[in-house]
Amino acid sequence: MCKVFAIITLCFVVVTSTSAKPSIDMRILKGKDAAIGQFPFIVSVIKRKRHFCGGSILSNRYVLSAAHCVSRMDSTGNFTLEHVKKYSIRAGSNDRLCGGVIAKVAEIVVNENYFHELHDLSILRLKTPLVYSKTIKAIALDTTEVPAGTTVTIAGWGLTSPNGTYATILQYTTGKVLSRSVCYDEIDLDSPDIYCLARPVNKGFCYGDSGGAAILADKLVAVAGFLGGDDCGLAYPDGYAKISAHLDWIRAHSDICIK
Repeated sequence: MCKVFAIITLCFVVVTSTSAKPSIDMRILKGKDAAIGQFPFIVSVIKRKRHFCGGSILSNRYVLSAAHCVSRMDSTGNFTLEHVKKYSIRAGSNDRLCGGVIAKVAEIVVNENYFHELHDLSILRLKTPLVYSKTIKAIALDTTEVPAGTTVTIAGWGLTSPNGTYATILQYTTGKVLSRSVCYDEIDLDSPDIYCLARPVNKGFCYGDSGGAAILADKLVAVAGFLGGDDCGLAYPDGYAKISAHLDWIRAHSDICIK
């Protein structure tokens, strides 16, 4: 039986091939409340004064998020950047509605190879540098391949249920890295540039979690990109852009030094 492979970018639906059903744009379903300062590198990416996506602090001037959080893609795969003036970030708070600091975005760069579910990364340069504290810190980047079977932590402010509301307090849970062959078996997608993360049904990321972090040993290993189904919490793995496969691009478009 054929499965429909659908990518939903914001409000635009594109059917790209026949396979399992990833859909883009993602709360952590059935997650736990994060403590203040537990994830000091995670920010809320705000569009038109409302939480829209997640992001991770690369340095006091740069934030890493997903490409589809800051652009629109047409039926041919061409994307158009949203206007930078629509965006700001909230850092230093586990509450998406208050606390911490708000910083405006000065420039947005999207990975030039971004196409639907692949290379789904963007970098946001801030107008003024963040001031590091116990609740605002940069995260180190993972530079190696994470083995299949490894459990990683994911976090975000997305929907608490497919038809619910955004989480007010940052949520976190875990997912397990799948091999490329298992990923292909599950969603007909085989790429060295993504991780497929398995999680129990009705757990994992949802709308509003896009651009958020997958973390292992205090390092950023991946960025939330697409749902492994046409809704949250289905029995398909979710897709994350692999950090170790994009180190040169991140280095070229930020001020960090990756060893």
